[in-house]
Amino acid sequence: MEIDAILPTRLSAIAEAPEPLRSAVSENIPSESAIRLLVHAPAFSTAAEKTPATVLAVTNEGWLVATETEEGGATVEKSNFSETLFFELTSMLLFGQLKIYFATVGTAYFTAVRFDTVGEEYYLEAIDIMLRAIGPTKKDKAEKHWDTSSMLEAWPTTFRAEANRYLPKGQRLLAAIHWPAVAGGFQRELAPAGSLLVTEREAVVISEEKISPRQHAGDIHKFGGIITFFPSARLADFHVSHHECSGVLTLQAHAMHGGEKLEITFPSDYETTVRAVMQKALVCAGSSI
Repeated sequence: MEIDAILPTRLSAIAEAPEPLRSAVSENIPSESAIRLLVHAPAFSTAAEKTPATVLAVTNEGWLVATETEEGGATVEKSNFSETLFFELTSMLLFGQLKIYFATVGTAYFTAVRFDTVGEEYYLEAIDIMLRAIGPTKKDKAEKHWDTSSMLEAWPTTFRAEANRYLPKGQRLLAAIHWPAVAGGFQRELAPAGSLLVTEREAVVISEEKISPRQHAGDIHKFGGIITFFPSARLADFHVSHHECSGVLTLQAHAMHGGEKLEITFPSDYETTVRAVMQKALVCAGSSI
């Protein structure tokens, strides 16, 4: 199979990955493991930095990221699903990035994969596979098309489009809220606009990135943002606090061998609604405050 020199490529077997990534993946995945997804992202450069080539592998038990080093070798980060906390996808005009947060021996870590945004669909597929593994969907509700239009109809066009794009497949939207940017003195932006989606299996936080002067604010195809996928099975607790002109939602993630906190800032007058939306997420997590 020919590997694309610019865009991510979906591989059908480890043998198709280029060296040294091929050996690194092969040595760290047992031969009996069933591989669900293999994606190779080639090295690429921007004005600011050079990004190394990577291979993301998702199996029935966990995931692995092999990254090429400047010395011609490869490093490996891997984890079982029982130790995986949540996922953060950065989607920009020129590049994308997937961060996988996990915990081991009481400490939280993350590994990152950068790629050309044209190949984002492969990493969304990887996130969906991993979300399913952490919190399986009930068979009678899987792969249904749920109408979300009534919950999102008052949202700005960009966020409505992104909510429909990043809402995990087959998941029923239980609650959703959008909030504007948090403004400080002299209308200085303290925190970007964002939204929160809650399904039976996860909470999805969409946070807008500032638009470049060369972009048009109304162009939904040039959206820049960070989308965080937080499995309900990892939600140990949440807390909404007040900080001057803003509210802060803190999500406490916990896996088998450790945890991590995720903080989201929003306008203070949305605190009551955010708390109500998260109560539904907590019910899905099978917990109570």
